[in-house]
Amino acid sequence: MSTQLDANNLWQLSVTLPLPDAQKLELLFEDHALTASFTEVVADGSLWQLDILFAEKPEDWVVSQIPTDLEFSLAPLVQKDWVSESQKLLRPVKAGRFYIHGSHDPKHKSIAMHDLTIDAGRAFGTGLHETTYGCLNALHDLRKSTDVQNILDLGCGSGVLALAAAKAWGRPVMASDIDPDAVEVTLENAWKNGIGPMVRAIEATGLNDRTLKSKGPYDLLIANILAWPLVSLAPSISGALARNGTLVLSGLLGKQENMVRNAYRLHGLSLRKRYVFGEWHTLVLSR
Repeated sequence: MSTQLDANNLWQLSVTLPLPDAQKLELLFEDHALTASFTEVVADGSLWQLDILFAEKPEDWVVSQIPTDLEFSLAPLVQKDWVSESQKLLRPVKAGRFYIHGSHDPKHKSIAMHDLTIDAGRAFGTGLHETTYGCLNALHDLRKSTDVQNILDLGCGSGVLALAAAKAWGRPVMASDIDPDAVEVTLENAWKNGIGPMVRAIEATGLNDRTLKSKGPYDLLIANILAWPLVSLAPSISGALARNGTLVLSGLLGKQENMVRNAYRLHGLSLRKRYVFGEWHTLVLSR
């Protein structure tokens, strides 16, 4: 057997038989195989599929241990792009005029929709999670009543909210995240969606960054993070908000809302609207 594991050389042996027989057969290969798995084939448990994975094509004498009366298959393991496969399971999301979908789905047919292509990947945020969905609905409603010039997406993840704001208002947007991968993905997504020049993303911890401070105050600040960071950042987030600015907070459970609201009430901000999806709340605050 090779000591180096090459995913392109993996072979799989599959056979269907009663579970006790499958378990006995699996023992015959325990010194030669990488792993084995059992899958129920018949609902009453009478038949199971045994799949045995080898690091390379097993020698004939190894395979000959299988009783001659059993039918089995032995073939190279089909390699899959699991990222692409997982993306195909993600359904498009519609929130107000925002339409979020993966690159495997077609764009929205209506030019009135803000179409965004966001693939699942190494940064959080495709629009599927209730927190992101709540923020998208909040942005949709705010666009109908509020004109903003200076926008910040704090904790941008995949950049979906920064891109949504840029599309909705047609304004440049600042975005930041503590994770350098999120910053890179946000910029990639901005260019992929044709608004690269409108989105600037930087790596930063909270608002303790010279660039973020110099670009403020912001008349729209979005922070979809978590409840405790929202509380600890309340002084700096409130301080970065323009006098007549609007704050969109998410990433908090319903039971955490009072704690978060109280933290911002101390800085003169009160609830303007609440969005509830599942257990998650999105809050729109203003002075």
